[in-house]
Amino acid sequence: MSVRWDPKLYWRFAAERSRPFFDLLSQVDVPGAREIADLGCGNGALTAELARRYPSARVVGVDNSPEMLSEAEERHAGEAGFSLVRADVREWEPDGPVDLVISNAMLQWVPGHLQVVGRLARFLPPGGVLALQVPANFSEPTHQLLRRVASAPRFAARLRERAGGWPASHEPSDYAQELARAGLEANVWETTYLHVLEGRDAVLEWMRGTALRPVLSALGDEDSAAFLAEYGELLRGAYPEGPSGSLLPYRRVFAVGRSPGELPPAVSAMDHVQLAIPVGGEEEARAFYAGLLGFEELGKPPALARRGGCWFAGPGAVALHVGAEAEFRPARKAHVGLALSDIEAFAERLAAAGRPVAWDDELAPRRRFFTEDPFGNRIELLEALRAR
Repeated sequence: MSVRWDPKLYWRFAAERSRPFFDLLSQVDVPGAREIADLGCGNGALTAELARRYPSARVVGVDNSPEMLSEAEERHAGEAGFSLVRADVREWEPDGPVDLVISNAMLQWVPGHLQVVGRLARFLPPGGVLALQVPANFSEPTHQLLRRVASAPRFAARLRERAGGWPASHEPSDYAQELARAGLEANVWETTYLHVLEGRDAVLEWMRGTALRPVLSALGDEDSAAFLAEYGELLRGAYPEGPSGSLLPYRRVFAVGRSPGELPPAVSAMDHVQLAIPVGGEEEARAFYAGLLGFEELGKPPALARRGGCWFAGPGAVALHVGAEAEFRPARKAHVGLALSDIEAFAERLAAAGRPVAWDDELAPRRRFFTEDPFGNRIELLEALRAR
């Protein structure tokens, strides 16, 4: 029997549920991350935060709930930055090393998840990070009362068939030892949040979004209503509503493990620079950059060629991308700088072609001048530095 998750109900308390994720992320330092996996990504809201924080990385969100993944696809339709995969974390395999594996409030649903922690650690490269957060409030009245009602004769037989067991987690020392056994440098801590939940039966609504899901998935409508009535009454006694709402203490355990070594630098080389031209200016661009400056034109990928513009092989390994822009404005300050072996000859060549040549001595003794392409974009030309 599968558990049906309700993404909108789960996200009713978005601020309270997302804060531990950001507290966890504050202790993660992987500036060069290029591959990131968010295990238990849910509705994708926090996966999108990872994609925004690491715009150069390939981010994948992994979840086993079709309802959650459907909500993630709907919420982030057309949004670049991450992809989604349906998989059980116990079986999920990346297609290569993952620089950051993060799991927020998911592993408590996985029986024997300490062994899963060790398995996930094997996916890290040197310098990679495994970061996890799990609730650790299962001895609180919310869960004690839940198990008490579930053991009542009316519900017990049906609930023995529910998917999985009760959620559970371990002490901070257990996660520290497991990370150490996996060869990771461990940073482990715990926090108890004091959530003030507004609204009648707010604690019941909180639980309806999480630990009650397997229970309600196993009961029919009539039994679910009876269960919620009995459980809700007990919760109102344990968490009375005050002037500002119901106070819910919520303990969580955080663990960050780093693989020894260092990730390679995020930037290994300058790949290309880009300038804009007006729509329809490609032939003029070719005449200037290929015909006058001597660049070799490169073929654009078909999907990008439809947008107009053209690419050129620039000096060394750096390419020059010229993109067509509907509301074009020439770059007057931002510019391309080109090194020349014979700066005098190049200045004469540009002047003969009717291009401006404005010498500048601010870098003396190194010589340089400025010109413009046919669209007014500023181009800097400098005397090549001699090897010492």
